[in-house]
Amino acid sequence: MPPKKTAHDFRDSVPPKAFDDDYDDQRLVAATRRIKLVGRRYRRVVDRALKDAGHSQVRWEILHAISVDSGQCTLMEVAGRVGLEAPSIVGAMAKLEAGGFIERRQDGNDRRSRLIFLTDKGRAAVTAMAAVVKEQRERIWQGIPDADIDAMLRVLSHLRSRLLEAEGG
Repeated sequence: MPPKKTAHDFRDSVPPKAFDDDYDDQRLVAATRRIKLVGRRYRRVVDRALKDAGHSQVRWEILHAISVDSGQCTLMEVAGRVGLEAPSIVGAMAKLEAGGFIERRQDGNDRRSRLIFLTDKGRAAVTAMAAVVKEQRERIWQGIPDADIDAMLRVLSHLRSRLLEAEGG
């Protein structure tokens, strides 16, 4: 008797041609769907590991984005690095500030702008979370040949360029 299918099996399968009979290339449908689902699943695995360590994926993404430039940047820079619009992360930034992970200060060069700085607590959190994320990344990618990773990076780079063009950027 074949094993019972789970919800995950159905989500990863190639969807039937339910919506567009003219769309013949099911490989592209499957590839697009797989990219989306693998990204979601990767995020869930990393988020679970971060939660076990007392953190979250949102905290990691934002604090890591701030840490890229010596621990200071603007809200717009953070938003761009995490791939969201600035209003989408304002609430998370307020929580990080209230938690003592970041400070917001007036930009000396532009009085309309505020710079975001990592605090000592924020830097310590980035270090701790980076170790958790690295452990998960190494476990997930273990055994995948470098050539396959390089090929995937080339394909994703092409897709990114085309998506930027489609967005008008």
